[in-house]
Amino acid sequence: MENRLIVALDLTDGSKALSLARSLANYVFAVKVNWPLILGSGSSIISEMSGFVKVICDFKVADIPNTVRLIVEKTRDLGAYATIVHAFPGGDSLETAVQSAGGMKIIGVVAMSHPGASQFVNPRRSDLLDIAKKAGVYGIIAPGNNPDLLGELRAESSGLKIFAPGVGVQGGSPVEAVRAGADYIIVGRSIYESESPVDEARKINDQVSSVSAPQ
Repeated sequence: MENRLIVALDLTDGSKALSLARSLANYVFAVKVNWPLILGSGSSIISEMSGFVKVICDFKVADIPNTVRLIVEKTRDLGAYATIVHAFPGGDSLETAVQSAGGMKIIGVVAMSHPGASQFVNPRRSDLLDIAKKAGVYGIIAPGNNPDLLGELRAESSGLKIFAPGVGVQGGSPVEAVRAGADYIIVGRSIYESESPVDEARKINDQVSSVSAPQ
């Protein structure tokens, strides 16, 4: 069975991030990098990591189509497996991301895992999901710490892959997230701040290995 674990390396130290990525590569589906790491170590770290593990760039791109195109093309050329792009700027921006991605996957943000998402993003999740589906994204972001909302998006997702952050420190359970419909769970601090990141990754993998997501 395909590994369901993605580790979020929300770090600024490139050497530490590379070391963690190498040690975890055999225990994860992918690693996820964010702006703090790119600003701290440079964009070349995407290419370096991509040599031994899938890299998801969590850039949450949200801009006019031309700017989206430039970011997506650069990320693609650096070897990323996927890039995360917001749906709320509209269909033209998200469609441009998909059209510019080549073989890279585009994951659309239609809901988020932090409390503030209840103000604007999550209440419009159905509209954002419609935009994502029409744009032809590979998958969507749905909160792993909100199984009810995640399950609702799974039921409406028309087969899109679901990537679920909010597991671990933000309160989400790996098992409950998969049961609710997550194809992949995203875990950050619970792994990279642990005394043994590899052991923590193994433990999570063991927890979800026999759990079936709803069809």
